[in-house]
Amino acid sequence: MKHTLLIPIVLLFCFNGQSQSVLNPNYGLKSPITAEIARVDFNADATVVGLTIMSDMDNAWFCIDRNTYLIKPDGMKVRLKSLKGLPYCPATYRFKRPGEKLPFTLAFPPTGMLPWFSIVEECAGGCLSFRGVLTDETLNNRLNEAYSLSDRGEGMAAYHLFEDIINETDSLNLGIEGSIYTALILIDHKEGRQEAARAWYDRMMTSDTPDLKLYLESLRREGIVY
Repeated sequence: MKHTLLIPIVLLFCFNGQSQSVLNPNYGLKSPITAEIARVDFNADATVVGLTIMSDMDNAWFCIDRNTYLIKPDGMKVRLKSLKGLPYCPATYRFKRPGEKLPFTLAFPPTGMLPWFSIVEECAGGCLSFRGVLTDETLNNRLNEAYSLSDRGEGMAAYHLFEDIINETDSLNLGIEGSIYTALILIDHKEGRQEAARAWYDRMMTSDTPDLKLYLESLRREGIVY
């Protein structure tokens, strides 16, 4: 999972025809594991998502199904308009070697600036998916700080920052909410604080968390079921 997971201010996003860009946004859940979002541009004529995907095996290949959608916070699905860097299925791009990283872009009809969105490819298997792509710069920076603290072994500092973020944003039902709850549950579970982990789990269950079933499945894969 990409280091993925607002301030108690309701932000009003305005779209005045000027391009607005987000670099390296955080998100909740993704597939495949080697895919990343590098950039999102909200333009007057299109919403463009720049991604990369890396081969992690010999003879790897990839393509994009035409039934790929940007899903807005209200659940409205916006269908893919154009694709660059990869072919539409059933044609495929064959990677030359493991470790090769390929950039590509997905362009959707203009959506205006969104607080968050998801990308979902509807296909038979190995589908591209990013849940809860976050566009708020301040929150992205705070999440980056929390994950950096965790990576440096400063687990409690990361925990308190995740806790502050979820307490400030829970009522906004952001698409990345489940990822913040998951981080808190995993930290408590790892440290043996099972009652605290269960309390976060129960709160996630009753907080209108977007894509809740997917986060529960992710926790089950970690052996966490309450």
